[in-house]
Amino acid sequence: MTTLPVAEDVVYLSHSSSTLMEKCPAAYAYRYRDRLQSQAESVNLGFGKAFDEAVSAFLVGDVYGHDVDVASAFTETYTTWASEHVVEISTRWKGQEAIVESGQLLITRFVEWWKGSGFSVMLDREGKPIIQRELRVKLPRNVVYTAILDLMVMTPEGQVGILDVKTPSADCPEGFVLTSGQLTGQQLVVEAHAEELGIERVEKLGFLNAIKRPVPTGKRGEGPVIAPVDLVDARTPGQVEEYIQSRLWVADDIRRKRFAKRSLDAYNSPCTLCEFRKICTTGDRDGLIVRPPRKRQP
Repeated sequence: MTTLPVAEDVVYLSHSSSTLMEKCPAAYAYRYRDRLQSQAESVNLGFGKAFDEAVSAFLVGDVYGHDVDVASAFTETYTTWASEHVVEISTRWKGQEAIVESGQLLITRFVEWWKGSGFSVMLDREGKPIIQRELRVKLPRNVVYTAILDLMVMTPEGQVGILDVKTPSADCPEGFVLTSGQLTGQQLVVEAHAEELGIERVEKLGFLNAIKRPVPTGKRGEGPVIAPVDLVDARTPGQVEEYIQSRLWVADDIRRKRFAKRSLDAYNSPCTLCEFRKICTTGDRDGLIVRPPRKRQP
């Protein structure tokens, strides 16, 4: 009698979830199995969301010939987000007004940069701009990988590129773009949907780092800026396959419930800023809330 293989449970992965599993499996379990999160949210989340919304509004308007007040777009999104959350703000910011001021200047500088960059937004087969596009791909062994594309561009040299928009407080370390798993995952999903997107292949990858800093009060300091964009060649098929294999290993650990705590060393510990530090060390759930179940698309 032939024994049929047992189907493996589907595992849903993204860059953020699989990276958290690699960094600290216990933190992954708290966030994705138990659906816990801190009641207070970092100002960085709201800032990034507002900047993404303003960038998207501007680029869509640019494609269709509509003027967009980007400073207002940032402000409205951020202030709405801040009114709905308990916001954690670091001491480098002198209140919400300083955050809004920085965001308004940063998005204005993005518009100036974009107009002189020579980039154009890629359109799909239906003529829609490929901005904030969520794509999924089914990998071997019942693993579903999801990525959200911030922006696909045509470079000044006529090459198809993926740009991931970030709002960090400092630029990426040199060479990071060459090894970023997030960019590899985005290339993976784009190539899986190449026909519907109307492209032949991805040729370039990079980050658009909008550096958020307080606006200087005097003449010293440059404040928020758009860092130089470093575009690199797309990953080779072999590199993409290596990334797929690494995600399958992550899925194996999730299925086997390998949720060990991973503190690493004191000088390089993920525990330092972890929102689950109290519950992990003492069982104290104070300050944590449970997120409602997510409704997944079929």
